[in-house]
Amino acid sequence: MLTIILSGLFLLAIGQGLFLAVALLALGARRPEVRGANGLLSLLLLSCTLVVCHAWLGNQGLYAAYPHSALAILPLGFLTGPLLYLYLGRILLDRPVERRQWLHFLPFGLVVLALLPFYLQPAAAKLAWMRGLDGPPWYLGLAATVKLLLFLAYLRACYRLLGRAPDAPLAAGLRPLLHIWLFGGLLSVAAFVLDFLPPPLPLSSDAVGALVLLVFLYATAWLAIRRPLGYRVPAPSPMPAPEPEPEPEPRQRYGDKLLPDDQRAAFLARLEDCMAREQPWRQGELKLEELAERLALTPHELSQLINGACGVNFQDYLNRYRVEALKRALADPARAGDTILDLAFEAGFNSKSALNRVFKARVGATPGEFRRQAGARIMIRDAGAA
Repeated sequence: MLTIILSGLFLLAIGQGLFLAVALLALGARRPEVRGANGLLSLLLLSCTLVVCHAWLGNQGLYAAYPHSALAILPLGFLTGPLLYLYLGRILLDRPVERRQWLHFLPFGLVVLALLPFYLQPAAAKLAWMRGLDGPPWYLGLAATVKLLLFLAYLRACYRLLGRAPDAPLAAGLRPLLHIWLFGGLLSVAAFVLDFLPPPLPLSSDAVGALVLLVFLYATAWLAIRRPLGYRVPAPSPMPAPEPEPEPEPRQRYGDKLLPDDQRAAFLARLEDCMAREQPWRQGELKLEELAERLALTPHELSQLINGACGVNFQDYLNRYRVEALKRALADPARAGDTILDLAFEAGFNSKSALNRVFKARVGATPGEFRRQAGARIMIRDAGAA
């Protein structure tokens, strides 16, 4: 009876995971602004679904019929943490997946390379290996320990991302999923340890882990129904968006806590020197508090200084430097082989939508148009020199 119940639960979870992954990819195809986040979540759901598939094979006693399934899902445990972390960074903070972030998948790649000789063995050799097992081998225990440590580290980073997220409703909706991962991961490890001890449990550690992933798949589906996972960027409205309200005057915003006049010029010079030499605006996630700390100012004082001296808010102030840096890079013939997006990230922009909106507002042309115009000017200049 237990086998039949588990089989039904696993099959339902497999169908739910595949359906949700396809639905997220289809949504991303229609809405480019959530394509990256939905792609990462789809990969996470598919990896969970594969683990549940593997558990279903074990529940049905089909490992011997499919010997190539042996150790097939072992590397997937090293994908869970990175995919979850990158997804939260993308959906909550609009953080792009840059090249250096592929290093998150290095443990997964190393495990695949280590297991490659085993994967390349014929089915008969894998079948003989499975029949020769007398309990879980020691290296699976080592792999489970490493996976747990990595996963807990990523889970801690995920909780920190939720704490920094400006979108409280979405963060509140995603937090229960992290609770499921934390409880389920610890439960799976406990079941794995008990696999080494007599007497045998009614459920294997693989089955326990699959049940945890089953709960995660259904919790994700439930969250998607209550609050669609791609909702963070709203669909375009047929009505024009209202003009943003102007920034209030510094006196209205800060009351009596104005920066003294005799210090304003000195701090403004220090700010401009910092922006020119250290170039903090290249950090896409630079916060007002971080820059204020560098200058020994409070965030209110720095915002007041920028607002009063430059007539713009903090984000617009940073974007001035980013646009100028991007213009220089786009006009540089030595950077002609670099993509516009790479140059934009280097200049401090952290999303394509922000790049196009800010650049066109300040320059009057898109980055692509500006690059073509700059290239034409260079050709005309070179032809005149010749």
